[in-house]
Amino acid sequence: MEIRFKSSECNGRELVKSFNKDFETSFLSEKEYSDFKHSGSGIVKEIHLNNAFVLFQDQNIQNSENHTIQVVQNHPVFLLQIVIDGDVTFSFNENICSEFNLNKNMYNLFYIPPSKNVYKYLNHKKRILNIYFTAPFLECKMGTCFLKNSKKYQQAKKENELCCFFNKGLVLNRQLRNIVNDFLTCSYGGVIKQSYLESKLTELLLIALASNDSDSIINKLRKEDRESLVRIESYIRSHLETELSIKNLSELAGFNTSKFKTVFKQVYGIPVFQYITSLRIEKAMQLISKHDYTIAQASYEVGYKNPQHFTVAFKKKLGYLPSQLINNGQ
Repeated sequence: MEIRFKSSECNGRELVKSFNKDFETSFLSEKEYSDFKHSGSGIVKEIHLNNAFVLFQDQNIQNSENHTIQVVQNHPVFLLQIVIDGDVTFSFNENICSEFNLNKNMYNLFYIPPSKNVYKYLNHKKRILNIYFTAPFLECKMGTCFLKNSKKYQQAKKENELCCFFNKGLVLNRQLRNIVNDFLTCSYGGVIKQSYLESKLTELLLIALASNDSDSIINKLRKEDRESLVRIESYIRSHLETELSIKNLSELAGFNTSKFKTVFKQVYGIPVFQYITSLRIEKAMQLISKHDYTIAQASYEVGYKNPQHFTVAFKKKLGYLPSQLINNGQ
């Protein structure tokens, strides 16, 4: 099995990856690339686990107009693509008439037969997690009925065409974001790291693909409402230091307050204020543990006017004091 990645951002440099059947391997393999001096900054990280190959792109590109990656594969694969930041257009077999779009804070599952495909990135910044695997791995995790009951997949397989499992994509909710973050920031080593990453990958796959209720909710929303909800979630993330009220967020989304609270909880799994608190504590943890912020500095940075109020919220959610982050880091 072989997958070739050819990127326009690296002067046409081609990355060729060869694998055993079904991505089989007995050990964890990791590589990282950061040679983007003439086109931008960031990293591309690859992780090869047993039965899965993961490619994580975290980059800032100088010229997004011609930013493309061509992917050629000689074996059918499944791709779980998670767009944390940026927007991507996927052209199957280089045919611009069969394009699929995936926006920020969304994900989708694709079945891709042997083909030559092009991914075009529409923003300067991108953070995208691509997880490749084959049918036996998916059936092992989700059961054989997942594929047997998918008429779209069965038809696509028969006609050697691409299959997009979720027409409009699904929202990357907080639960999935946390799993993705755990997967990408694992600090273990050796065999423990391999076991941890494999367990997190299984958890991510199960929760992402078992989101039938969320899919139904999203599909029932008008396109404008769905886009508004994703936009507001992004707005919340980028304005954690400000006062965020239900009234203002509802107005920005174009909903009345009742509808906004109801739909937000249905799609993201928890009430909006609980979601905001979780994001604030998550960001504060990173500022304290990775960027040497004091507790007071971190609390102000995520919107708490009183550090004591932040400490109370932190302790209530996680069961320990934020000062322990500093002590553990020494």
